[in-house]
Amino acid sequence: MNALALLQTTVAAVPVGDVLRTATGLALAGGVAMFFRPLLVGIGRAAVLTIRPRPPKVQLGERF
Repeated sequence: MNALALLQTTVAAVPVGDVLRTATGLALAGGVAMFFRPLLVGIGRAAVLTIRPRPPKVQLGERF
């Protein structure tokens, strides 16, 4: 069986509706993520600061 015949049988086995639904869902999720990107970045930074807080300015001045 050559590669083209294998590809045709694989494509025929995948329902078009499922592919369209998945593509639509991914596009919608990507759009929402891009719209709320500043909020998501802020939440990520806040999460990092809760795990690894910044040292006080006094300690930063003593370093140099």
